[in-house]
Amino acid sequence: MKHYSLLFLTLCLTTAVNLSAATINVSSLSALQTAINNAAPGDVIILANGVYTASADITINKQGTAAQPITIAAQSIGGAEINGTAGFSIVSPARYIIIRGFKFTHNASQATMASGTSFCRWTRNLFQTPGDGENLSLNGNDHEVDHNTFQHKNAMGRFITVRGSGSQIAQRLYIHHNYFLDQQPQTANGAETLQFGLSGLSLSSSNSIVEYNLFEDCEGENELISIKSSAVTLRYNTIRNCPAQFTLRHGNHCDVYGNYFINTPGIRIFGDDHNIFSNHFENCNPAINIGNGDGEVADGAALTSHDRPDRTLIAFNTLVNNTGNIVQAGRTNGLGATAQKVVNNIIQGGGAAASIAGPYTGAVWAGNILYNTNGDGDMPASGYTTTNPLLARDATGTFHLQSGSPAINAATGSYSVVTVDMDGQSRPSSKDVGADEVSSAPVTARILTPAMVGPFANDLTPDCQQVTASINDGNVEANVLDGDLNTRWSANGDGQWIQFCLDDIVQVSAVRIAFYNGNVRTSTFDVLVSNDALSWTTAAAGLVSSGTSLSLQTFSFTPRTGKYVRIVGHGNSANAWNSYTEVELQTAGNARTKTAKNIDNSFSLKNYPNPFNGQTTISFNLEKAGMVSLIVHDINGKQVKVLLQTHLQAGIYNIPFDAGGKPGGTYIVSLEHNGKTNVRKIQKL
Repeated sequence: MKHYSLLFLTLCLTTAVNLSAATINVSSLSALQTAINNAAPGDVIILANGVYTASADITINKQGTAAQPITIAAQSIGGAEINGTAGFSIVSPARYIIIRGFKFTHNASQATMASGTSFCRWTRNLFQTPGDGENLSLNGNDHEVDHNTFQHKNAMGRFITVRGSGSQIAQRLYIHHNYFLDQQPQTANGAETLQFGLSGLSLSSSNSIVEYNLFEDCEGENELISIKSSAVTLRYNTIRNCPAQFTLRHGNHCDVYGNYFINTPGIRIFGDDHNIFSNHFENCNPAINIGNGDGEVADGAALTSHDRPDRTLIAFNTLVNNTGNIVQAGRTNGLGATAQKVVNNIIQGGGAAASIAGPYTGAVWAGNILYNTNGDGDMPASGYTTTNPLLARDATGTFHLQSGSPAINAATGSYSVVTVDMDGQSRPSSKDVGADEVSSAPVTARILTPAMVGPFANDLTPDCQQVTASINDGNVEANVLDGDLNTRWSANGDGQWIQFCLDDIVQVSAVRIAFYNGNVRTSTFDVLVSNDALSWTTAAAGLVSSGTSLSLQTFSFTPRTGKYVRIVGHGNSANAWNSYTEVELQTAGNARTKTAKNIDNSFSLKNYPNPFNGQTTISFNLEKAGMVSLIVHDINGKQVKVLLQTHLQAGIYNIPFDAGGKPGGTYIVSLEHNGKTNVRKIQKL
């Protein structure tokens, strides 16, 4: 779950200019406005804790830089409250502004960002703004909204609304790790929790990401999340106990994957060419609702129509105990849906597998697994097999495949767009059916809890993952560390990045990169370093490869201190692709990647019985929350079974290890927690 870095603060970097940054402490709104008016790049303006009543907009039109943003912060998180009839208004040409740590209780629709603003961030704030209107309105491009809580709304309007300029939706937004809580039902339309766009903006592409957000007890209207834009990625969000629906209402080419839908009406689909995969649906009614169109926008129907769904991929999802599973409701003179692909899903329990009113032309049903459903309904017999997928609920509350599941490596077709599972783990070419891919790779996504999102989230200190990236096209980031010049990481777009974590904070003096097609084109990129993967310093900007070599090329710069190194690509001389086959980092200790962890016996690791025959229970006590890896190896160090790779809260855990069918002898249990490891030998008779 490590996508916490300032994704959009790395675009369009220029060589940093050394300015005299200052910390300015203020204790009134008038002094705050004066400090903002006089702010220079790098300034940090701190408002003393207290309650302030705003009767006029606090206007921000200043410009920071990527390396030196202007920060406007509360003295402590939640310590400075702004109420009244006005709030922060960020207006053009503001850019690189950070708003951090405030409690907003002023009237709704008073936290705004205008067109022409860019690269601004709202982080670790609490919004509880009364009255009709929005808690936060977003215009402009490249903004970030993260680790905020939006709560207790009992009026018309949305928690967040996204707009644009002319017919273009706001672009490259990054909305993540926010907590949306308690939105009371209203009597009219216009009370979505998150409304992304409008019908008139729907054919413009946003290329934005909405991820790792938690939605609980939200029911402003029948639509919870309403997407009215094209090219939005919504991933790894948790929607729990919300009697309102996630709707792809207008627009095309959206990706919805790795989300957890629990006790909610699931997702409703209109528009074309969407990809819905690797999602977990439980106790939903229905889980997946394929819209019945009343118009075809491609043929000239109004943008406000229910655009007939065409070419939707509904694949590799897991549906458990849903009253309705895959449905399409009837519509008088409805156009139905065309060319839907419903493939490689697991449907267990609940109602009929499919209920399709139609028209439903050109559909593909293949590779699905049904178990204990109330019949197949309208799913053709050729589209499924009936077998027990061996799903079991793990410590996180999600259903995962168990050893011996007939779903393992059983998927039909390649579906190259399906690159990850619900745990954020990569999917190989031979995929498992359903949302879970059995893997020993690190788990980077799971069902979210309130402790994982909002201003006090426990994710703000990222785990040290060897290599991560903003996105990939199926050529994954791990390829740059495999020593093979024939594999690569690739991502399309200015500002896409690949990031490395070192053992400790060290001096980094150079990067060595081998470029895909590096002998026929040049590539442009920047290098950033950070101690915490939250605040970044530019080490080198505007570096350009030789264009004459496929081998590693060395790019040296003045040594910078950091634990994280990010390479930000700006495309190549032929197109906007960033593609590297190998990457190495030069540091004071020649560190390239993360090394072995320290052994720590301060947290317990036991098993009973020991020795054992078929099964033993492994117990441990966590004093703090964090990422946990529990793995069994044989005496020669070969991995036998991954028991856990997930985020756990503090507490006592008892995890069964079934060694049935495995030979007797000594096994090694390794427990890794927050960067430290404990090991225990266990003996099978």
